[in-house]
Amino acid sequence: MKVDLTAFLRKDSSSGWSQEDFKKHIKESLVELIRLELENIPRQEWDKTLRTWSKICSFADSLGKKEEKEREELYRKFQFDSMMVYITEGVIEKLEIARSIGLLKKGERPEKLISLGLEFAEESEETRFMKAFFRA
Repeated sequence: MKVDLTAFLRKDSSSGWSQEDFKKHIKESLVELIRLELENIPRQEWDKTLRTWSKICSFADSLGKKEEKEREELYRKFQFDSMMVYITEGVIEKLEIARSIGLLKKGERPEKLISLGLEFAEESEETRFMKAFFRA
């Protein structure tokens, strides 16, 4: 299965994003990636998968406080493959932008990022489950 991850690509800066457009961007990239994952695994694994995504957001938030060189060293140390690095760096960037445009406040749980994108998600069994899990 091929998944288009171009929505994860970095923009030059956080300026230029309206809050609504950025929520749609989160929906098109992060939420859609999670939805596709849920769609392709048994329903009994959904809760575990969403807990993992919650941890990914928290992990990315803590890594985002480190310099890029230090992050790269940690990726090597823990043998991250290129997809894991790509997803983590994408979440780091999204957290930074969400904070810079006022969607996330300092101290708010990083997985709230997913809830922001769920505001624009089309209704499906997977997105309803995600909304209930993240209380979106």
